[in-house]
Amino acid sequence: MLRDRVRNVFYTSVRQSAETKEATTSKFKSVVQGAVERLLEDEALRSNLTDDEANILINWAIEWLESRVDPARDQATARQAAQAEIGRLRPALQEINRRLAASEMPDAGASLSLSSSGAAMSASPDRKTLIRSLIAQKVEAWSKK
Repeated sequence: MLRDRVRNVFYTSVRQSAETKEATTSKFKSVVQGAVERLLEDEALRSNLTDDEANILINWAIEWLESRVDPARDQATARQAAQAEIGRLRPALQEINRRLAASEMPDAGASLSLSSSGAAMSASPDRKTLIRSLIAQKVEAWSKK
């Protein structure tokens, strides 16, 4: 019962944050909002994250979706772009969530390289820094394709 209440509070909080953010910037508001809601429904994308950590991921997902959906020429093309990006975002968010599981934190921090030169960090980063670094790695990898 407590877990359900916590989940509902979290979902409401993140959804309100997501709706506020995307309402101010997206040309295809309803398309982005629908895509974000589909992401928020999947607990596997955030089960190992605090609310603040999940907000970092959700805000990045919103920005990514907007950047890919807004250039569309019409609503149908925007929906197709959103669907394609959800297919890319969902596994990325799941991977980040898994890497942040408590049992994996030491390995994730030790093996994460933060610079483009590939220099590894000598100390484990805090979780928010790790999330931002993992996001940056995804963006860099996706930009090369």
